[in-house]
Amino acid sequence: MAGGIYSEETCPVCGSKMRDNHKGERGAVACPDHPMVHAHRIYVKFGRKHKKRFTSYRMAFKWLNHLRTEKDEREEKFDIEDYGFQKPKSFATLAPKYLERKKGLKSYGKICHDINKAAEHFGAMNMREISGGMLDDYLYGLKCDDGSSMSDKTRANHCSRLHDFWKWCLARGDVLTLAEFPTFPHIEYELAYRKIITWEVQEQVLAKVKEMTWEKNPKIWFGCDLLATYTALRPDDLRRLNENSMDDAGWLTIYNPTKKKNKFKYIRLHEDHVGHWKSLQKLFPALPEIPFFRHHGRVRGTTKTGIIFGENVFYLAWQKACEAMNLKGVPLYPGTKHTTASETAKLMGSDRAKNASGLSNKAFERYCQVENSDAFEVVSEIRKKKGEVVLLGGHRGTTVSGGVSNDNASKR
Repeated sequence: MAGGIYSEETCPVCGSKMRDNHKGERGAVACPDHPMVHAHRIYVKFGRKHKKRFTSYRMAFKWLNHLRTEKDEREEKFDIEDYGFQKPKSFATLAPKYLERKKGLKSYGKICHDINKAAEHFGAMNMREISGGMLDDYLYGLKCDDGSSMSDKTRANHCSRLHDFWKWCLARGDVLTLAEFPTFPHIEYELAYRKIITWEVQEQVLAKVKEMTWEKNPKIWFGCDLLATYTALRPDDLRRLNENSMDDAGWLTIYNPTKKKNKFKYIRLHEDHVGHWKSLQKLFPALPEIPFFRHHGRVRGTTKTGIIFGENVFYLAWQKACEAMNLKGVPLYPGTKHTTASETAKLMGSDRAKNASGLSNKAFERYCQVENSDAFEVVSEIRKKKGEVVLLGGHRGTTVSGGVSNDNASKR
């Protein structure tokens, strides 16, 4: 059988090398000639790469049997290094390698937070030893960093990132098998509907943004106005625009747009926005490769000239304008993208609004709080049909109130 229990001690009586007496869990590493003399410092050796020390023969015997069982069950997938001090197949060892592959992603910060949090919990546990039940207990025991309860949406996101980590481990081919892949809990959640406004209120907020930011940097208002007009645009898309991103026909080309790596996004600007773009280029001239939405240092103490807008520039400008108007609960996205999508659906129908929104069907249904125009047409047909009512006697009659006319009843 593979492996054995040994000792480097010799018999103090005769000097002979001590050997395992193979008497099971109650055995010992003893002198062959003096069986009552036992070694106190023993070790398990399994192949050439594994050597683990014990002071108890019982514990050494259990460990040796564990290794033999693991080898029989995993066969060619068995790797003795999994049971060494460094534990190369443990969660804590593999997590940094996985995170290294994810660098450069916009969501890297969130991925890093969730994986490191799980690494603190599972530590040196071998990946194949982590069961679905353990994952369920871990995920439903999570709390926010401030100690408050975690929403089901946040919990589901955490679960999704862990699942991607497990898939990466499976793809490596030497961490775990498909049969050892745990069952992840299904976390249900329902996203709340966002509060939206009307186009009239939206225009008032944009006017307030212009009033509050024009002297500092007119491109802040221009960016917010673009977001309120072109629902396929995202705030981070604007940060990817350069001075040469608009062609002569008024088309914007966005390289690597948000959530679409190594792809392009094309947006055709209205002539009003084409004019604004060109006038801002004249006001703040720069080389073609320079970011269009950048700081200009017109206000003393602000960010240096030429630095690209931060991620929250448009968001904060919108929020401050809303606060000045005492408008609460309407952040940048609901106030621009989602409001415009809903208002467009009222004006032109939900199908055309959805095609222009850049949203998936599921997201559009959540953000566009307008029923499909087909539904109104169906209702109109129903009401039209109900205008002609078939009477019980086989006659047709029309009622002003929508009720059923009855000739016999009128005769009475």
